[in-house]
Amino acid sequence: MNKRQAHHEAFGYEPLRMKPAHFASGFFLALTDQTYANELLNKVAVTKTNRGLLEDYTPEAVVERMRQQSRIGPMMTQAKVELLRMQVNGVVNNDAAMYPAFRPYRPKGNDYTFFSRRMLTRANRTDGYAGYFVAMVLGQHDAGRRVLEFGHSLVEEPAGTLYRFVAPLLEGEEAEAAGLGECYEGEFGVLEQSRLAEVAETMRTQTEALARLCENLADFSHYRRVRYFVVGLLAWLMAHILRTATVLAADPLLLFDFVGDQDGPIRSQSRTCYARLRERVRGAYVDLASAERFSEDPVGGGIFARRNREGENDFKFLEQHFGDLALRMGYAQPRASQVPQKHFEFQPDTLRALMLSILHHDVGRAIRFNELCEKFLATWRIVVGGSAADSEVLRQHGYFGFDESDLRENATAFAERLKELNLAVEPSDGLVLCSRDVGEVL
Repeated sequence: MNKRQAHHEAFGYEPLRMKPAHFASGFFLALTDQTYANELLNKVAVTKTNRGLLEDYTPEAVVERMRQQSRIGPMMTQAKVELLRMQVNGVVNNDAAMYPAFRPYRPKGNDYTFFSRRMLTRANRTDGYAGYFVAMVLGQHDAGRRVLEFGHSLVEEPAGTLYRFVAPLLEGEEAEAAGLGECYEGEFGVLEQSRLAEVAETMRTQTEALARLCENLADFSHYRRVRYFVVGLLAWLMAHILRTATVLAADPLLLFDFVGDQDGPIRSQSRTCYARLRERVRGAYVDLASAERFSEDPVGGGIFARRNREGENDFKFLEQHFGDLALRMGYAQPRASQVPQKHFEFQPDTLRALMLSILHHDVGRAIRFNELCEKFLATWRIVVGGSAADSEVLRQHGYFGFDESDLRENATAFAERLKELNLAVEPSDGLVLCSRDVGEVL
């Protein structure tokens, strides 16, 4: 067994330091099976590198090429082109996932911000084929196929403003087959139908939530639909990671802090929760090997052994994958990498996406706040303190140091956050109703 075979048998993909743009690119490539070189776009959009701008990436070379191909007029000076390049970089690289993809550079990967199928480019899969794996699992039953259909609708949508801005840099290139299935099989192995069906059944609740999210996004703008859709897919992926990593323990809980008191009991326990889950993911391959989930033992076989340290395995990459995903999908705070103690706290867009995965898509239909909290736990294993059972559930999972009043305070802060996002309303004291359109509830 090699490392990639171990990744294949564990999570179904290789856990890398992945950004949302990397995942989105891999997922939509799996849907379209079409990829483009986008060479001119890349050379215009890359405005700086660690090695400096070399050869065809230099300002002078870019201007000369654009003039030769009649992409700019005679009035476009070097200075004006440099301003244009800065604007293009801001449009296609707003997740900092774009790198120089052509000689003399040799990047590990390159993914542009997704706003059109024309932005899907060929490069090494920086998502470790996570997007491909998720797409294959979703295709196993009806709810997942509805999610894939929604993804196809995003791909096929007519070009918007951002696409038209960069369109002159994309002309003249033909699509090529992405062939992710063949690449995956060659690098990792065959995704057996029985394996896909098993994961799909395990993740059925989360897949149905994604289908509900897609229904709720129907009247949103294209760019918001793409963003919330990708966030929802990443929440699905996080649930899959944690469920896989806890093979020897109960399904994990994620305690989110809404109070904001850095020295308070909820923040303390949320930090503990984050640290426990990070360590559990780091130890996932050891636990999976103990549970005999691998065809061969990669731990005992030493394929992850540290160099010059006999018998010591290095699974730091699993911890980094969990940390990067939690931070970039909007689950973890603070964003500053130098702060060692992170906790679970939603970014607004992430909270909205998960709310839309739970709420009814019918206008005017609402659910009570306590029911919402129960659904958050049942669907995403997220605890906020708004359900009567939360205190006991947390204690069963080993979280102490707070009392009922602390949980009520956190739940109240959560309800206030939902009101700020126009996802909840309080028509009378103590009655909080949650809906995708609170204006239709009153």
